[in-house]
Amino acid sequence: MSNTAPWIAAIAEEHKKRSLIAEKPSMAFPLMADTIFVEEKIAAIDTILSGQLTMSTCVREYEVAFAKKVGAPYAVMVNSGSSANLIALAALVNPLRSEKLRPNDEVLIPAVCWSTSLWPIIQMGLKPVFVDVDPATMNICVKDVRKRITSNTRAILTVHVLGNTCNMSDLMSVVDEHKLILVEDTCESLGSTYAGKTLGTFGAFGTYSFYFSHHITTGEGGMVVCQTPEDADLLKCLRAHGWSRELSNKSEVHAQYPHVDLLRR
Repeated sequence: MSNTAPWIAAIAEEHKKRSLIAEKPSMAFPLMADTIFVEEKIAAIDTILSGQLTMSTCVREYEVAFAKKVGAPYAVMVNSGSSANLIALAALVNPLRSEKLRPNDEVLIPAVCWSTSLWPIIQMGLKPVFVDVDPATMNICVKDVRKRITSNTRAILTVHVLGNTCNMSDLMSVVDEHKLILVEDTCESLGSTYAGKTLGTFGAFGTYSFYFSHHITTGEGGMVVCQTPEDADLLKCLRAHGWSRELSNKSEVHAQYPHVDLLRR
C-alpha cells in the first residue's frame, strides 16, 4: 500500500492485527462470521472524516443500485427492516395515496412472522388476520389465504422466511382475483427468486433488512422497493417527517404550499 494515504494504511494494518486475533475459533461451526471487510471500514471512516454524517450521495447511489439489482423501479432506504415495514404500511394508509387502505380493513399475514411485520398493521389502524403456513416452506399457505378472505380483506402482507417463498403464481392469482394490495416482507430472503423474478418485487411494496446478520449489511439499515413514483414520493416524504426533500414533484409541492419546509425543528 505504498501509494495509499497514511491513515488508510494505518487502519488496514490495525484491521489485519485484530482479524488475526478474531480468527481463533471458539467453535467448529460458528453461527455467523464477520462480513465487513477492511474496504468497508475504511469507507465508513472516510465518510465520518468528510463530515457528511446524514443521508447524501452514497445513499442515493445505493438506492439506485439496489433497485436495479432486484428489478424494482424505485428503492427508498431507511434505518432498518422494521422501519421499512412501518413506512410501507404508513404509505398504504396515507390520504394522498390514490388506492389506500382505511381503518379496520383486514390484512392477511402468515402466522409465522416477525413482530415488526405484524405491529405496523395494528399501528396503522388496520386489522391483522392470521393465515396458516405451509410446513414445507414455513411460508404463507395460499390455500388457507383463500379461506380467510372476507368482504373486508384489502391486503396481504406475506413474509418470505428462511430464504423460502410460497407459490407466488398462486398467490398473485388470489391478489388479482380479489383486487388486493400485496406487501412482501423480504428481510430474510434477499436474493431469492421465483420463476426468475426477485422476491419483494411482486407486490406494491417489498421490504428488506441490512442488519449485521443478513445477506448484505450496512450494520443497520433497510430498504423499501415500490412500483410507482407516487409510492416512492410518499415513502420519501414519510421518511423525512413530511418534508419535501428528494420528492420528484418538489417544485409543484412548493408552489402549492410555499411554507411547507420552513417549519423545521
